[in-house]
Amino acid sequence: MNDPALTCQDERRRLEVRASKEFNGLDYIEVSDDQLKLTVYFFNKAPALIVPENVRIEGGRRVTGIQVRDIRVCRVEDEERDDCMHVWLDRYGDFSTYTLRLVELDEQGRPIVDVDAQGREVYRPMAGFDPRYAQLPFSFKAGCPTDLDCLARPVCPPERLPEPEISYLAKDYASFRQLILDRLALVMPDWQERHVPDVGIALVELLAYAGDYLSYYQDAVATEAYLDTARQRISVRRHARLVDYFMHEGCNGRAWVCVETDSDVPLDPGDVYFITGRDLPVDGTVLLHSDLRNIPISDYEVFEPLVEDAAPPALGLRDLKDPACLAARLREARDAVSRYLLAQLSRRTGRLLDE
Repeated sequence: MNDPALTCQDERRRLEVRASKEFNGLDYIEVSDDQLKLTVYFFNKAPALIVPENVRIEGGRRVTGIQVRDIRVCRVEDEERDDCMHVWLDRYGDFSTYTLRLVELDEQGRPIVDVDAQGREVYRPMAGFDPRYAQLPFSFKAGCPTDLDCLARPVCPPERLPEPEISYLAKDYASFRQLILDRLALVMPDWQERHVPDVGIALVELLAYAGDYLSYYQDAVATEAYLDTARQRISVRRHARLVDYFMHEGCNGRAWVCVETDSDVPLDPGDVYFITGRDLPVDGTVLLHSDLRNIPISDYEVFEPLVEDAAPPALGLRDLKDPACLAARLREARDAVSRYLLAQLSRRTGRLLDE
């Protein structure tokens, strides 16, 4: 309160000056890239007569006495827009704060000096300008890049709202459901429906299910994050990749089977396969494909022989008699014959094969 400078605690005076037709003022200043030109914006329209002697630049520590070389007023015909003024200087200033003033001139073109209540000599503001807004502080270096990390101004923290008392021990569906029902009983005491078909109960159980799923996902992520506790093969494989170890994906079960016959009979690997199962309602160990038609596929498991010859196997009797087997072979397209037949199919037939 000991500072005699004129201060305003709000923007009411600024708004009144802008809305007034009798007073004018300086709004803000823009500094050019070379710092030798200032663009000064007015609250309203620029004065009818203004010369470079009306503009003074004060302040500075290392660089003082900056002179105005020339000015040019930009008048805008639009009533909604304010005028501006370009001010060219003879040199640019330092990092301190400068003040641009619009002063009144006497008959000889020199600034008029008055004495304030404290006995200090001050320049008389230009006629038609509010005394507070007849000068404007600015900095030549406001737009210069800097590597300094400016300290952010402390702001008032947001008002803390009352938080509900929630048990963070809820981790499964039942505990989440009970937690939501307890909360609803507190905020909605009139709602006491507990029947399963009720829409409110359905929503509560849906939210409890979503919470249970997210809780399991959090536990699973924490479990798979370490090699000692990982339960999935893909997690172990990714941990191994971190130390440049490539883990093999493994192979299916294989076995050597030796077949003896009482005579020399040529066998096509495409016509022969082995099955395993318990209590199959068939007699003998050598079966035809027709013997398996009335047996569910889930009752036995099929093992096909591996062919070492790189030549593509031709279509066998099994492929011609069983359309499902032929479709499966075309769908996999592992050999040249299957790929050739697949290329000959029409687009419509190919879509049916995908189904």
